[in-house]
Amino acid sequence: MYLFTFSLLGLFAIDDIFLKRKKYHLAFMLIAVLWIIFHDGFRWGVATDWKNYHDFFLICLDGDTSEFEIGYVLFSQAVRSVTDNYSVFLVIHAIIVYSLISRSILKYAVNPLFSFFFFYCLMLTYLGMNRQYISFAICIYAYRYIFDRRLYPFLFCIFIAFLFHKSSIMFVLAYFLNREFKTKILIYLLTTFALISLSGVMNKLPLSLFFLFGDNAGDRLSFYSETAQSGTNAILSLLALVKRSIWIILALIYKDHIKNKDEHYNFFFNLYFAGALMYMLFNNTMLHIIVARGILYFNIAEIFLIPYLLSVFKEGISKAVMFILVLIYGFLMVQKGMNFYKENLGIDIYRPYNSVLMDNTYDAMEQ
Repeated sequence: MYLFTFSLLGLFAIDDIFLKRKKYHLAFMLIAVLWIIFHDGFRWGVATDWKNYHDFFLICLDGDTSEFEIGYVLFSQAVRSVTDNYSVFLVIHAIIVYSLISRSILKYAVNPLFSFFFFYCLMLTYLGMNRQYISFAICIYAYRYIFDRRLYPFLFCIFIAFLFHKSSIMFVLAYFLNREFKTKILIYLLTTFALISLSGVMNKLPLSLFFLFGDNAGDRLSFYSETAQSGTNAILSLLALVKRSIWIILALIYKDHIKNKDEHYNFFFNLYFAGALMYMLFNNTMLHIIVARGILYFNIAEIFLIPYLLSVFKEGISKAVMFILVLIYGFLMVQKGMNFYKENLGIDIYRPYNSVLMDNTYDAMEQ
């Protein structure tokens, strides 16, 4: 399933980047969105937090609903009042999420089919985070209000997203990123945050400080600090920073040579840059697991930024080689994300792909 989807969307991306048959792009995008809705909506026992969300859906009308945000609770209850079929809920969830995301990709991506392909690579291993996926999709839809400088509709979107996942509050920063910053300021920030990250100073912060944000936040951080490796490994940190910086460095070097740069370029670059700074600051610290959820709203700018950078390379062998490298990069992201759960949980929550439409004996309650 994953290889087929990667290949299908990859073919659409090739058409978008090289063949440029614009008249087919809307049809290809529709096929891609419908396939991803099928891929996500009809999965069974696959991806993160399956049991938690599956069990909650079954009891959301008569059980304790304090576990999740009110927006997700009401959404679950609305569907559950009509049916007890969890697959119906997942399909409705997928339709909402991918409709919102694909609209912004079509509207703002310079190569929408490529961006949708890369979205799959980036987000596949976040599959199953039902609450944040909706929150995330609403924030992406809110791009239009940032570009139009409509503060109140933007804040309303953040409010709705917050009702599904509290991490969306970090996306408020995005409203102030639709501008151009001087290169020397960006380099200064990049260097400063990298040095802070490598110094390990963030791990010196007392845990008691975070109880100011509530007992729940403090308890959760205490748990993460005890179960996760919080020591700073300079070599691993450096490699992680290089990976995060590659697109930033290319953008800074070739920014005057980007052929399809439009009025949205600065926003997507700044959004990704802000995410990279946050990653650098909290990478390999006790806060990493918590902050990683919020950084997701910024990292998604990668799917919009890379097509701009591809335009730097001339048509022919150089562009083909760069495109192949991006494909490999995307495939490795998928593999790394999947293997993380297998290595850390001892079970593979993605493979094999199970569908409710298949004849399988998987019991969701056993996971």
